[in-house]
Amino acid sequence: MKYTFKIREKYPRITIIHHRCADGELWATAKRRILVKRGEAWEPAGVFPRSYPRDLFDWSRPTARAMRADKCNLYVNRLRNVLGIRGGWAYALRGERLQPLFQINGDSVLHRSFGEDAQGNIYFGEYFMNPERVPVKIWRVSPDLKSWDVACELPGVRHVHGIFADPYNPDTFWAAVGDFAGECHLVRTEDGFNSMQLYGDGSQIWRAVTLFFTKEHVNWLTDSNLELNHACRMSRENGKLEVGQNIDCSAWYGCMTNEGVYVAFTTVEKGPGILSNESAVLVSRDAFHWEQIFGFKKDFWRPVKVFKYGVISCPSGELSLDELYLSGEGLVGLDGCSIRAEISVEENDLDRK
Repeated sequence: MKYTFKIREKYPRITIIHHRCADGELWATAKRRILVKRGEAWEPAGVFPRSYPRDLFDWSRPTARAMRADKCNLYVNRLRNVLGIRGGWAYALRGERLQPLFQINGDSVLHRSFGEDAQGNIYFGEYFMNPERVPVKIWRVSPDLKSWDVACELPGVRHVHGIFADPYNPDTFWAAVGDFAGECHLVRTEDGFNSMQLYGDGSQIWRAVTLFFTKEHVNWLTDSNLELNHACRMSRENGKLEVGQNIDCSAWYGCMTNEGVYVAFTTVEKGPGILSNESAVLVSRDAFHWEQIFGFKKDFWRPVKVFKYGVISCPSGELSLDELYLSGEGLVGLDGCSIRAEISVEENDLDRK
């Protein structure tokens, strides 16, 4: 296959596109403002409450990056209820008003890290620096966003990278947790985290942010700035780990498109596991063998720990090759803004044989 990546539309004032509904409706943020796109135009849908001191610094991109002023989340469940997270609070969007629900550890969670069951219950895990290694909560929010509880607490980890519904096993969720030696695992549950099965030895090879599912395997690209990164997959049948090709940088986000093509994005961080100054767009047919088709160079703002890594994210919900929405920070041409990209696929003669 030959893949071509093209930018079809730019949204210079849309900081993050968070979710795409099945009917094409898009939910995004521009600083504190919540926006929705149902047709051609973005429309206001609400405003997050101010969070100090970081909102005092959102007047420029460098200061907003340094203070993480853009960090927030939106997730829309199957009942079309909108959950928001910002400044350590979870909110329900009621009309255009944000109703505070409960406080969490950390400011917000990683993009595309929400899991949803068949009833519309939303699961997410806390993501924070956790220097004291207190137990990390996985929250469950009811479909109407009117009640919530702690589904479980995970001891001995730094934080949760994401909760992922298994498309091949109803009622099964996987969690990816990290970050350091002894803390990196995959967690599987079939009963809403009442009981869990742990996979992995805690090493960096089990450090994942996004999980990709096939019928036979659970797949990931490792998220390590400390060691060389790899494509990995674990057999569903026996839990056997297979380590594949090297990846130049850590990988955070990605998705499977409606066409069955997997897309992933690498992150430019700082450390011995980072071998490129470019955030790559990778594609795969099996979520294990990957090919780079495009890249965005890291911009000049340094140090990267202050002014942010080079990151590409994509929204939760349904995405397709001709309607792939991306948001970015710390990259040339993709910083504090969003795009609609298209990946075209062309079969060559060998593919057809």
